[in-house]
Amino acid sequence: MEYSSGKVLATMMDEQRNLTRFYLSKLKGEDMYREFEVNGYTTNSPYWILAHLCWAENMLAIRCLGAKDVEIPWLNDFKIQSIKGQKPAAQPSLEEVLSAFKQIHAVALETIEGLNDEELNEENPLGLAFGENKSKRFMAMHAVRHEGTHCGQLSLIAKMYGKQTV
Repeated sequence: MEYSSGKVLATMMDEQRNLTRFYLSKLKGEDMYREFEVNGYTTNSPYWILAHLCWAENMLAIRCLGAKDVEIPWLNDFKIQSIKGQKPAAQPSLEEVLSAFKQIHAVALETIEGLNDEELNEENPLGLAFGENKSKRFMAMHAVRHEGTHCGQLSLIAKMYGKQTV
């Protein structure tokens, strides 16, 4: 079976999400707002990580690919360099964040799958760059690796709760 580049990228993104959901399942019943102190560094809470992943996937895998973003009023409260540890004035509930997590992911997968190689090689409409690369393809690839980084944080947090992860 032959897959388009968009389909391959969407499959990778969905497989990364499956791994993220696995580590989230290890945190059921735990304090999703807890931050741990590790060697003088304070971790992000699982709640913040989830909300941040919503913002990032909307930015990288939807807006940077030329689709209409999912309009969720609190997303920018969790953008890159948002103030860690401070709660937004209109903080969404965990249930709202989990709902957005699913909704944004579905739109992102549809968006990526719909792009052909020529479209993936185009510069993203926001002009966002990592190094000098501004292609839609690289934005989609970065969305996958970005979530992978935060998935690793969730794995570590689960271990700090004493959860068996492997």
